[in-house]
Amino acid sequence: MSTFEIVKRYTEENINSNLSCGGNIQYLELIEGEKVLDLGCGRGGETLEASKHVGSSGFAWGLDLTPRMIQLAQERAKQEQVENVDFLVASMDQIPLEDNSLDAVLSNCAINHVEDKVTVYREIYRVLKRGGRFVVSDIMTEQPLPQEIREDPEAIADCFGGAITIQEYENVLKNAGFSQVEVFKERRYMKNGYEMISRTFQGYKEPIL
Repeated sequence: MSTFEIVKRYTEENINSNLSCGGNIQYLELIEGEKVLDLGCGRGGETLEASKHVGSSGFAWGLDLTPRMIQLAQERAKQEQVENVDFLVASMDQIPLEDNSLDAVLSNCAINHVEDKVTVYREIYRVLKRGGRFVVSDIMTEQPLPQEIREDPEAIADCFGGAITIQEYENVLKNAGFSQVEVFKERRYMKNGYEMISRTFQGYKEPIL
């Protein structure tokens, strides 16, 4: 498991760490009154931005595995006097929110850290209302990474060891219930000698007809 390495990376010694791979909140097109969740929120920058988009009649949650990041996010919210926001210490594969309770979910280069990505997206599907949407930026590959990289906790914490192939990722989304996905942007780059793909994409929980 890579949980220890991920938490270790985001401790007091690493408060400036950032594994962002795409500013995706603009694609959500949040409106006043909506309820939104930021998965892997870190220090809460995008969560707080989301809270401003949804206004006082809406609400934003930030979720992160690391208590230190949540502490920093809470302090920032207090400093900025933002009241329509809350931060949760939890894993993305066990979201502590009710079924069909959210209008939107965003995540920025965080889901790759979780081994069971199908469970994460099933959780996203569960908490979204019918017609709700997600926008995610995450990393993937054309070819599978070597087994030793995929099992290396440090490589996973370093935002590349947990990447799966595009085909595997698309299968994950379909298995979780997201049949139609729109890609907004894609960037290819080298990381530790491996070609990586950073992709920002959107999916919907289909409404009841």
